[in-house]
Amino acid sequence: MEKSFTTDDFLGGKIKLRQPVHGYRATSDAVLLAAAADPRPGQKILDAGAGTAAVSLCLAARCPEITVEGIEIQPEMVELANENIRLNRLSHRVHITLADIRTKKIDALPTGSFDWVVSNPPFILENQPSPDKTRDIAHRESTCSLEEWIFHCLRYVAPRGYFALINRADRLAEILSVLYKRLGALKIIPIWTKEGEPAKRVIVIGRKGVRSAAVLTPGILLMHADGSRSRTAEEIMRRGKALLF
Repeated sequence: MEKSFTTDDFLGGKIKLRQPVHGYRATSDAVLLAAAADPRPGQKILDAGAGTAAVSLCLAARCPEITVEGIEIQPEMVELANENIRLNRLSHRVHITLADIRTKKIDALPTGSFDWVVSNPPFILENQPSPDKTRDIAHRESTCSLEEWIFHCLRYVAPRGYFALINRADRLAEILSVLYKRLGALKIIPIWTKEGEPAKRVIVIGRKGVRSAAVLTPGILLMHADGSRSRTAEEIMRRGKALLF
C-alpha cells in the first residue's frame, strides 16, 4: 500500500518537512537537539542518524553560515531527507550520505573533521518491534548499542570540537559513563515535557580535549501544568532560538 505523507512546519514555518502519516515522524526532540548546538560561521556539523533531515535542516535554518553533513542507514529515509533538503532549497549547505555510523571509513566523511557532531540515536530498549520497519530501525536500539553508537560518533569530532545528543533521561548514567574521560566541559540539560513531572529527555553536550568540570543546567520546561507551552519552548520551537547560548 502506498504511503500517505504530510508536509509539516518546523521553526514557525522556516522549515518544511515532508514525512509519512504512519511511520517515522520527527518530533520536538529534533528541534531541541538542533537548538543545542552553537556552531560558529564556517563550521562543519555532522548529524549522525539523520533520518528525514529534521535536525540538519533546523540547524541550517538557525545558522545560515554553516554546512551540515548527515549519516543515515536507511535508503528510504535518505531519499526522503534529500527531498526535504530540496524542498527547503538547502542543497548547497546540507547533504545526507547513505552509510552506517559503524563503518570504519566513509570516504565523504573524514573522521576527526567536524566541529560539532549531533545525534538522536535509537532509544527504545524493549524487544517490541514496531510494525513499521522504518520507524522500528529509527527508534529501537537493536544491533547497535548506545555505547557503540556514541563511540563511533566521537570518532568524527575534531580536536576541541563538540558532541551533543538527546536521549531518554533514564539513560543518563549510561551516557555519562561512556563519555567519562572522553569529553570534558559536559553540560547536562534535563528536558521536562510537562511541569511537575520527571524529566523524560536529557541533552548532553561535551567537548573533546578539555577537562573542565561538568555542569547540571536548570533544564528546559516544554509545557506548563495547564497544557500551555512555556515561553522558552515557544522561543525554541517557533522562533529558532538556541537552547542555552
